[in-house]
Order: sequence, then C-alpha cells, then structure tokens
Amino acid sequence: MFFAIIRKKAASRRLGQTAVEYILVTVSLLFVFTTMYKSLQYAVGKQFENGGKIIMQPYIEDFR
Repeated sequence: MFFAIIRKKAASRRLGQTAVEYILVTVSLLFVFTTMYKSLQYAVGKQFENGGKIIMQPYIEDFR
C-alpha cells in the first residue's frame, strides 16, 4: 500500500515535469521563430528598398 502511494506521487510529479518541459520548449521555439521572422522581414524590406532605389534612379536623374 505504501509503495503504491509513492509510485502515484512520482507519476504525478513526472506528469507535471512533462507539462513544464512542453511549455518551455513551446516558448523557446516561439522565441526562435519570432526572431527569425523579424530578421527575415527586415532583410526582405531592405532588399525591396534597395531595389526601389535602383528602379527609381533613372527617373530621378531625368527629373534633375
């Protein structure tokens, strides 16, 4: 009887540990993917900005 109580407490502790591990992994992956998305968004935005400058350059020179 006593060993059954110890096993039950250990099992519930393991379930709690698993839940905490899942939450930590989810939060860390969310942070990684958010950081990757922001950096890619910044890089693509800079590429579009540079491309727009190149496209507009002949028109600006003709305007002057």
